[in-house]
Amino acid sequence: MNVAYIILKILMWILIILFLGDFIMQTISYSFYKGDKKLKDTTFVPEAIQISNNLSGYGYNLSKDSDHLILCFGGSMYIAYNTVGMYSGYYDCPFLSVDYYGTQDSKGKMNLHTMQQSAEELYDWAKEHYPDKKIIVMGHSYGCGMAAYLASVRDCSNLILLSGYRTSADMYNKIIPFYWGFLQVFIKNNIRVDLYAKNTTCPVTIIGSDSDTTLSDDIQRKLADCYPDAELEIFPNIKHEDYLTTNEVIEFIIDSIEANHSDLS
Repeated sequence: MNVAYIILKILMWILIILFLGDFIMQTISYSFYKGDKKLKDTTFVPEAIQISNNLSGYGYNLSKDSDHLILCFGGSMYIAYNTVGMYSGYYDCPFLSVDYYGTQDSKGKMNLHTMQQSAEELYDWAKEHYPDKKIIVMGHSYGCGMAAYLASVRDCSNLILLSGYRTSADMYNKIIPFYWGFLQVFIKNNIRVDLYAKNTTCPVTIIGSDSDTTLSDDIQRKLADCYPDAELEIFPNIKHEDYLTTNEVIEFIIDSIEANHSDLS
């Protein structure tokens, strides 16, 4: 009886840790996108866009003459203003980013469903305003989840993931290393890039670095395996936060976009 009691008590504490850990990790993840966290100094000047009555974002090069545009989903702390302000001007095309429902000036509540809805509505807004342009979807770090989701439910010309992940567990386990295998069931809003990959038909490019200590190059290789024919590029000596401001990466992305467009034409 004492042994059974001890086992039950251990199981109870494991469940508490798993549920509490998920709550803490989700709260931390969402907090990066909420509140007033606009960078004071940006490389480019973002222009506000109103996607719907309750959904807003920012863009750059909005009137640029090109055959394509980029929808970019930034990582932690990279709300739409920061994403556009730091990354947009390196690309000779319209560059758009959304603030998820429940963050910044977008009204509502932030959760997995409304994040997906935000991504879809950004796409639909872009398609309405730029009907003849091919749509490229790009995500960095946490933003890779919604970029991958969008490419699985909308017609995109290519998907570019920088320092991505297979599921939320890849991120959670860096801090709370409990969510292995079936224990992922305890992640309430699990972002399942591995499942989105099964419904993705556009060309996919995955970028990582051997110096990324947040989402390692090994994770990028495993992520690439989720897609049937993903292009994988591992750069040397690039830190997690520096991908989209590094010349080599920017040039590689531009070349990849041009190559995919050439294949489609």
